[in-house]
Amino acid sequence: MFKREGANLVMDVPISIPDAVLGGKVEAPTPDGAVTLTVPKGANSGQTLRLKGRGLGDGSGKRGDLLARLMVALPDMPDADLEAFAETWRRERPYSPRRKP
Repeated sequence: MFKREGANLVMDVPISIPDAVLGGKVEAPTPDGAVTLTVPKGANSGQTLRLKGRGLGDGSGKRGDLLARLMVALPDMPDADLEAFAETWRRERPYSPRRKP
């Protein structure tokens, strides 16, 4: 669940498509218990939110940060409405993240 990077911890936090597009609140685990994260509008997979002081202690009482990496997750079984929306979006708003303007 958590990956250690020095005194910092890194974790992946799955978010829904609506949370990524519109922003929202999601619950995420921490070593100290669950917290609510605010997902910014227009979030992308790989975007990182920093939770200051929620990482590991360094032995002197200082704590590192917890880095929550957002990961957009699709439903296990996309329904017909989602597929129709994606087809319309592809046709009417061509976009490729591999081709930046």
